[in-house]
Amino acid sequence: MRKNTGCGNGYGHGKKCPPLSSDVAKSKSLFTASEEFSSDDTEETIILGDVLIQSLTEADFELPSYARAIKNIEKNVSLTQCKAIPVVGNPGYVKLFVEGVVHKNIQYVEDGYGYVKDYSIDIPFKAYDQVELANDVQYPFDFPYSVKDNVLQRRELAKDGMGADRCEFGSLTFEIYNQPIKCKLLASAVNQWDIVHHFDNWGRFNKVTEKMDINLVIKLTQKQQDLGFPSVPPNGDNGGEEDAQAATTQQQETVYSRFRKIIGQ
Repeated sequence: MRKNTGCGNGYGHGKKCPPLSSDVAKSKSLFTASEEFSSDDTEETIILGDVLIQSLTEADFELPSYARAIKNIEKNVSLTQCKAIPVVGNPGYVKLFVEGVVHKNIQYVEDGYGYVKDYSIDIPFKAYDQVELANDVQYPFDFPYSVKDNVLQRRELAKDGMGADRCEFGSLTFEIYNQPIKCKLLASAVNQWDIVHHFDNWGRFNKVTEKMDINLVIKLTQKQQDLGFPSVPPNGDNGGEEDAQAATTQQQETVYSRFRKIIGQ
């Protein structure tokens, strides 16, 4: 029987990612070691780029009653999803997936006199495109991927020397936790064209077809750290070769390069 993952305690079927429930093994830590690496770098939010993305969307909807004329349509744009996926091998580009809704408040009259009626409706839209960035996406360890499924396995020879020992084995796996790319909607513009149809005997309509040109300005940001290595003095400045070698040694002994050595990269 599957264990309750806690989805009924505030998670439900919403967008929150629930924690996984697992059995807990008894363990003991035998040894702990640490290494200290000096760093004066500070993490800051870098603007990857301000993107203008367009969605051409067509929608059909029906008014709750027949209308003689539409007096006004107020529009508000909100995003339900914005995800930037870096292009493999090219940190200067991302695939941008944007989804949202145009909330419309439609004011119309049924006859030549009487009250103005309100009708609200949400019209979903999507926009997917590859966009170029002003600043590259950063991967602190130079590569964005983790190796899973025990790809790097370690086996020992069996006592009879005829194969691998099936009772003892090991593996190396690792995970790289990259800083996410975040979106912020800065501005929106909706240019629309309305076509009314399905008329009654008095020339009133209750169906509308809308063609919308939706334009969004989205800011993409990522928290990044200055990973620049110490500058190498030119040859001839008080023992340039020794200084260059020392700088190279310091370059290799960063926390990032040390981790790369651990995972064999």
